[in-house]
Amino acid sequence: MSRLLIVDDSPQNLYMLQVLLSTNGFQVELASNGAEALERARRAPPDMIISDILMPVMDGFALCRSWKADERLKNIPFVFYTATYTDPKDEDFGLSLGADRFITKPFEPDKLLALLRETMNNREAGEPIARRQPVEEVEYYENYNAALIRKLEDKMLQLEEANRVLESDITERKLAEAEHAKLMTAIEQSAEGVVITDTQGRIQYVNPAFSTMTGYSRTEALGANPRILKSGIHGDVFYGELWRVICAGQVWRGEVTNQRKDGSLYTEEMTITPVRDAQGAITHFIAVKQDITARKGLEEQFRQAQKMQAVGRLAGGVAHDFNNLLTIINGYSEMVLERLPTEDPFYAQIGEIRKAGERAAALTRQLLAFSRRQVLEPHVLDLNTLIADVSKMLCRLIGEDVNMITVKGHRLGRVMADPGQIEQILMNLAVNSRDAMPGGGKLTIETADVELDEEFARNHFPTKPGSYVMLAVNDTGCGITPEVMVHIFEPFFTTKEKGKGTGLGLATVYGIVKQSGGYIWVDSEPGKGTTVKIYLPRVEQPAEVLASPEPLTSPALGTETVLLVEDESSVRLLTYRILEEQGYKILQARNGEEAILVAERYKDPIHLLATDVVMPGMSGPQLAEQMATLHRETKVLYLSGYTDDAIVYHGLLSSGPAFLQKPFTPKALAHKVREILDSEKQS
Repeated sequence: MSRLLIVDDSPQNLYMLQVLLSTNGFQVELASNGAEALERARRAPPDMIISDILMPVMDGFALCRSWKADERLKNIPFVFYTATYTDPKDEDFGLSLGADRFITKPFEPDKLLALLRETMNNREAGEPIARRQPVEEVEYYENYNAALIRKLEDKMLQLEEANRVLESDITERKLAEAEHAKLMTAIEQSAEGVVITDTQGRIQYVNPAFSTMTGYSRTEALGANPRILKSGIHGDVFYGELWRVICAGQVWRGEVTNQRKDGSLYTEEMTITPVRDAQGAITHFIAVKQDITARKGLEEQFRQAQKMQAVGRLAGGVAHDFNNLLTIINGYSEMVLERLPTEDPFYAQIGEIRKAGERAAALTRQLLAFSRRQVLEPHVLDLNTLIADVSKMLCRLIGEDVNMITVKGHRLGRVMADPGQIEQILMNLAVNSRDAMPGGGKLTIETADVELDEEFARNHFPTKPGSYVMLAVNDTGCGITPEVMVHIFEPFFTTKEKGKGTGLGLATVYGIVKQSGGYIWVDSEPGKGTTVKIYLPRVEQPAEVLASPEPLTSPALGTETVLLVEDESSVRLLTYRILEEQGYKILQARNGEEAILVAERYKDPIHLLATDVVMPGMSGPQLAEQMATLHRETKVLYLSGYTDDAIVYHGLLSSGPAFLQKPFTPKALAHKVREILDSEKQS
């Protein structure tokens, strides 16, 4: 790259000439007078000098004389560029001192560049420069001064008359120069990348934002073609249409996936505008670029969240209807099995129905987990303790050829979550990791306290900043392709062969994490393993000591009165028969309004209200509130296939034994009713 030395006492002139030359492939150095320029050049000779004439300390003529007298500098092209000395005698005098060119302002930028390149090429080729006849310096200055005085005298009256116009012109010129300088400063400091190319696509200017965005310095970019940014994502048709549009003089706008110098991909929003000269011919193209990679990532995360929410609503609705059906199937099959002797020929067949119903119920629970409508029993947990409790079971799941390592966070914070569901998360992730390592490998389970900041939240929608406990599961398996990654949490999506998986494992994990108020992120590359990171909100309460659940025993019979409210007639009939066989007196209602009428007419105590939660009209919690005014002695048992807004808003998830999830077995229902009736006081 050629190095030019520009000499001018006007900062604005220096700046404008610097921008013009540096954006066209030259390296530029500056000096404010002849003495400074001579000192710089003697330290490091440039490839060319461009000098003004009228300057303090040492003017341009004196500089040229000293330049040509210096053995190291005399063969370096010397160009005068002046707006003051414009008379032919001035040019004769400058060229007689040894200058290669004498250029008077104003001068078209393209022509100036061409003239400078021609001058440099001629000198490099060793071509002799045509010199004017030497002009005697004393004679020149005497003649010039006399002529200048005559010109001044002739122009005095004209200048006085045109003074206001002249002042206006100067003001406008200064304003224009200031506006130009301001514009260049704005472009240089712009957050958007700016690229100027010629009509062949050669880069003539880039601003610092371009370098930040792409990794290419200005020196590397100048003279190159924008194809250095090609990622291979877009084909020839794409670029052909782009060039067709801009060569037709139209503006092109669009998104382009490009490649940085380090090989990483990024997406930019780009506008390319043709630039025309005074005759209307296209001379340049200006591209303004904005890196939208982060925004595109957030948009994709938002779309994915919306899709998962929509699928979750569908899955929750399906699971609710299935739970009602499974309550009937499993309930009646259990009642029949209890009445049939084991040697009965129908016993085994009904047993198969019961097993199929249990498997269907398990699938329904997974759908509810994904849709975040399962019933949770949250406790304050120490994840380190929970992982230690289930580690043996996990080792059996993954097999001996997978080495499991646990990295426990020191003094780990606590989380509020359902311990059974966290165990389900660990089992599902461990099984997925095992399947990704058919030849064996390493599975690492790690916990740690983390602080998620604003930057993390911005890049991981919809995460909120705060204090979390991280649960990470990492494997050394085959990894996940980008095409599969966007679907991994969708229910029934699986890459396993038919019969090897339901596609509900990660969907279940996703739902449990979301319902627990946390976030889940997966990082994976093909051949480089997978890391799943789960962030659960940290709480300050001490961890609870959890007791092992006791097996259900046959409950005692009852004599109390139960008001049963269920809008699904088949479920209501089954529940009625179960409770009636247990000895209870049953009052029935199809909905909340009907239940209120029954309660108003019934004057004896109603010991228990067993009601569905989600019903047309009045919900179960609303019914319970009105029942409290009619029968203060009445306790409540909620029955539902999933958690609904009504449950969450009324705080029913923390009511413990007052909730029974469908599908339930006859024994579970009888046991729950007896448990509530025998309790001292329902919370």
